[in-house]
Amino acid sequence: MQDMTVDTQRIIAALRRRIDQLSYENAVLSAAVDQQREQIVDLIGDGENGG
Repeated sequence: MQDMTVDTQRIIAALRRRIDQLSYENAVLSAAVDQQREQIVDLIGDGENGG
């Protein structure tokens, strides 16, 4: 069995790309949650005012 050679610079670059992807996904999900929260508040407010 051969030893595996690891290029730490490539690993670091791959991890940085993944962190960037996760940061973007987190921002998109956060914006979606904020929009949903606003819609729920609007619906609850409309229900209280109309009911």
